[in-house]
Amino acid sequence: MVNTNFSIVDYLVFAFLLITSSMIGILFWFKSRNKPSNAEFLTGNRQLGLFPVTMSLVASFMSTNTLLGLPAEVYQVGTQFSLQLIGIVVAVVLAAEVFMPIYYRMALLSVNEYLAKRFNAPYIRMAGTVGFLLSTTPYMAVVLYGPALALSSVTPLSIPTSILVVGVICTFYTTIGGIKAVIWTDVLQCILMFLGVIMVIIQGVIEVGGVAEVWNINERGDRLKFFNMRFDPYNHDNFWNVVIGTTITWSAAYCVTQTQVQRYCSMGSAAKAKRTLYWNLPGLLILAILAILCGMVIYAKYHACDPITLGIIERHDQLMPYFVMDTLSKYPGLPGLFVACVFSGSLSTLSSGFNALAAITWEDIVKPRIKITSERQALNITKLIAMSYGLLAIVMSFGVGNAGTVLQASLALTGSMMGPMFALFIIGIFYPRATSLASLIGFISGISVSLVLSVGSLIIPRPKVSLPTTIDSCAAELIQELLIKPNQLAKPSFIAYYDNPDGFGRVFHISYLLMSAIGLIISLIVTIIFSYCIGKPDDHIDGSLLSPTAKYIFSFNKKQQTYCPSDQKDAFDTNNKSDIFESTNSYKITAV
Repeated sequence: MVNTNFSIVDYLVFAFLLITSSMIGILFWFKSRNKPSNAEFLTGNRQLGLFPVTMSLVASFMSTNTLLGLPAEVYQVGTQFSLQLIGIVVAVVLAAEVFMPIYYRMALLSVNEYLAKRFNAPYIRMAGTVGFLLSTTPYMAVVLYGPALALSSVTPLSIPTSILVVGVICTFYTTIGGIKAVIWTDVLQCILMFLGVIMVIIQGVIEVGGVAEVWNINERGDRLKFFNMRFDPYNHDNFWNVVIGTTITWSAAYCVTQTQVQRYCSMGSAAKAKRTLYWNLPGLLILAILAILCGMVIYAKYHACDPITLGIIERHDQLMPYFVMDTLSKYPGLPGLFVACVFSGSLSTLSSGFNALAAITWEDIVKPRIKITSERQALNITKLIAMSYGLLAIVMSFGVGNAGTVLQASLALTGSMMGPMFALFIIGIFYPRATSLASLIGFISGISVSLVLSVGSLIIPRPKVSLPTTIDSCAAELIQELLIKPNQLAKPSFIAYYDNPDGFGRVFHISYLLMSAIGLIISLIVTIIFSYCIGKPDDHIDGSLLSPTAKYIFSFNKKQQTYCPSDQKDAFDTNNKSDIFESTNSYKITAV
């Protein structure tokens, strides 16, 4: 059986992460105590450094779900998920070239300010606010509970202890230190995340007998999949589902999610914000590749003695912790480093989420409804909001533990929100004919459809899919240690390939990768259709809220500063086509 004992060195390494994170929070509280303001707490007065924000963007999005989930994905269905790299590149380019310039010129604090100005309708802004709050708050509980669950069976850290220690520490430094504490703790946590996955890869290569052997074992086990071009909406091991699903999910995260937008819009200039996004790209790609490699070495190690079939562990996302305790526990400090790596992914996502939730709640809900007498009062309220979200996440994480389906429901809710939220901003930036009421109907329609599909997948769960593994090479001593006979070993609860769904229930078995895509497409189609049926397009659109592409397609004229609907497009003077504006200044445009 795997050794679950921590040495004193392991505990010290893990404690170093928690203590250092707390000290960073105290440091930035001390530095800002004489100039308290919400601008300092939430944006760092828009003077954040290039290096820490770049590292923070990597750390805050590459959560524990990535560190533990990607290796499990490779172990189960192969390396096809590596094509998410395409989605990462598209997302960053789209954020840097289209969305960020518009946001930065607005000097916004809440990304939903864009919706309020573009559609001139308070309920559209509230739709974006509610969507973000409903998708992010339960996800914070999942992020807190996930690593505690994965580590509990293979380390001496119990689930309640992990939740309380990590939750309280994260809430503490986020509440007192603000965004600067969040960003600089992210730097530390990002470094630990890289060290952790590199450590696993090196040890895995040593255990298996070299890089070539790792590759050969994965090839023989049919894990090397990169361009499976078979279109199959039910399985997530093909090119189309991975590329489409991850491109939309990553693009939504980087282009319209408060946690990411708040960081790159807090830079000193738009040029620095763009550089931050592009410098963040190599870090994302490298960390994603390293996580894939972790899955390959773990499969190479256990392909012929599967710990899940043996019943040693119950979940695939426990494979990484199991591997570390199985192979590295003989080196004091390395298991502690890995635990610090896993919880770094959790801490970075949590702190970013608490800060973003506080910003959205303050700017969109609290500030317009109460009278503030001083800057200090506003800051104290914002800090109280951030602390409340931290405590709420801790309480909800225990609820996740008491009802296992809550974990899946929370993730389903998040996925259901991402596509429609992205669609709402796409419509605003690229389609000036959209009406506010039609946009709201499209948003609600997209959420409704994707949420029904997600919840339906919980009620009518799909079979667990995994490529085969064996226990043919397990040592006899291990079998004896488990005190069971070979014919009594736990049977894997999955099938090799999900290929023949039957009945109406098949609609609920669509790959989880496509949930965001379905919500996006439904929202876009409904919005465009209803824009021709309900309401009237705004005839006074601020051109700086639209992309240059939209201005060109929908015929904005620089000299006249007018928007010409497509049915009047021929009335344009063709000599003015070259004058379609590219100005970055705000100005008003009226419909012809």
